[in-house]
Amino acid sequence: MKKRLIPLILGLALPYGGAQADTIFGVYAGGGTQNFDFTGDFEDDSSISDIDLEDDLNLSDESGTYVYIAIEHPVPFLPNVLLTSIEIDQSGSGIVTQRFDGVTFSGVVDSTVDLSHADATFYYELLDNWVNFDLGLTVRKFDGEVKLVSATAGTAQEDIDYTIPLLYGKARFDLPLTGVYVSASGNWIGIGSNKFLDSMVTIGYESTIGLGLEAGYRNITLSIDEDDFEADFVLSGIFAAATFHF
Repeated sequence: MKKRLIPLILGLALPYGGAQADTIFGVYAGGGTQNFDFTGDFEDDSSISDIDLEDDLNLSDESGTYVYIAIEHPVPFLPNVLLTSIEIDQSGSGIVTQRFDGVTFSGVVDSTVDLSHADATFYYELLDNWVNFDLGLTVRKFDGEVKLVSATAGTAQEDIDYTIPLLYGKARFDLPLTGVYVSASGNWIGIGSNKFLDSMVTIGYESTIGLGLEAGYRNITLSIDEDDFEADFVLSGIFAAATFHF
């Protein structure tokens, strides 16, 4: 049964004063794989207690893919654009003795937790030399679900299908004359008991012809609290990607 999550609405203004555009037009693209460990729990208004992702659902570690492209330009006052698509989907099979979405489970349950999403980020470069600092706004569209399936009890499902605005920030440090860089980035929002934090640390290398590699660690914390659904999810793991800059 599809349910609506409480919309998260936050009035945010992108910084105009002091923002600097790139001196040249540039495109940054990349794609790779990631592997997350899922922890946390969830319940709804029909549950007696929460359902644990590890202890009850026994979610397996599965690799997902992601791709991104960023376009930077020299036009003043217009933000740069970063588009990202990421697959975060894990499944498992465990023993559940609990009610969820009005369905009473008592035995083996196959489950899916899907937090896949797409981002459109609009940002300004406040610093642009060997130290780079970006600040802006991300619009994130989730297209996922929490789904439990039992051969005897039936199917219960909570759709995670909503769009939220997030503050975006990124700092990058280029090691001169080496092609090596390190960066830290994050997206965040907090409204009442609904909170979201997505943070990444990355180390990478870019050759003189624009080809490169990067790897790092990502952590996502998501808290949802509404009338009929509550969830606390933590996803953490490593990622690696091939990159190209031209």
